[in-house]
Amino acid sequence: MMMEAKRIKDLVKDDRVEGFFAVRRADVREYARGQFVSMELGDSSGRIQAVLWEPDQFALKELAAGMVVKLRGHVGEYKDKPQISVQRMRLAEDDEYTLEEIMPHSSFTPDERRARLVALRDKVENLYIRNLIAEFFNDQEFMIPFLNAAAGKLWHHAYIGGLAEHSANVAELALRVATGYPFLDKDYLLFGGLFHDAGKMATYSTETVLEYTDEGRLIGHISLADEWVCQRAGRIENFPDKLLVKLRHLLLAHHGAIEYASPVVPQMPEAFVLYYCDEIDSKMGAIERIRNKHDGQGWSEYVRLLDRFLYFGDGKGDSEG
Repeated sequence: MMMEAKRIKDLVKDDRVEGFFAVRRADVREYARGQFVSMELGDSSGRIQAVLWEPDQFALKELAAGMVVKLRGHVGEYKDKPQISVQRMRLAEDDEYTLEEIMPHSSFTPDERRARLVALRDKVENLYIRNLIAEFFNDQEFMIPFLNAAAGKLWHHAYIGGLAEHSANVAELALRVATGYPFLDKDYLLFGGLFHDAGKMATYSTETVLEYTDEGRLIGHISLADEWVCQRAGRIENFPDKLLVKLRHLLLAHHGAIEYASPVVPQMPEAFVLYYCDEIDSKMGAIERIRNKHDGQGWSEYVRLLDRFLYFGDGKGDSEG
């Protein structure tokens, strides 16, 4: 009888494991008794290390990142972290699992994500910008991948639907900032928020694991988005050249500094707002992921990308004053 499958985040030492997992990494290594396979596995809830001490020919010759496998094993520990010791493993059939089971995904449906983006589009008043957004949103070959793309590989919004969530978050944050500064152009902020990371839909593959595409590594999401905006603006009759330059600047400057792979630095007020709103949402997305990992309390492990530990409180609230 097959045991009930546990998600990776729920696995603890001495658990027996049987289920389907995406292979994120697979390396054949040598040890005193021969060869073994070291792996990183993933499902919709997280990642875990695994080892197969007695690999068959499939594991030695065919196993590769991106595959989905069915395995049986038990949970031990290695360097104080859970690790699955695999006893049996085979390639999974396509009809044995769903993408939602093996990849992290948004808690909102595609329709909910679409409705949120459309509501932001409807706030745009400039006719040229509205038409440019329509060039994207009315094209299902763009919209469907955009709704399902991730906004990152590991750091923030790194799940199916994460790009749409992050884009809407940044646009909404920018609008809130604009309420305090009447000179800001809200249409620029909306466009920048919605499309600053659009190139990420071609940067990451979301077939079974989040991985860089060739385009993502060789061109990068900023350049890709800039190219798409230029192409689609060119389809709109009499699209103002000066407006296009401003919209392009919002996308090209949103990383804030040359050393962070930004082709240019922010030089429009709206570009500054977009940069800081992107920073807020990307950081909060990452911090929320780390916070959830620690059940919303205590200290995190050292976070290398932030160069610090994070404190989430003691779980008692703030009533102690």
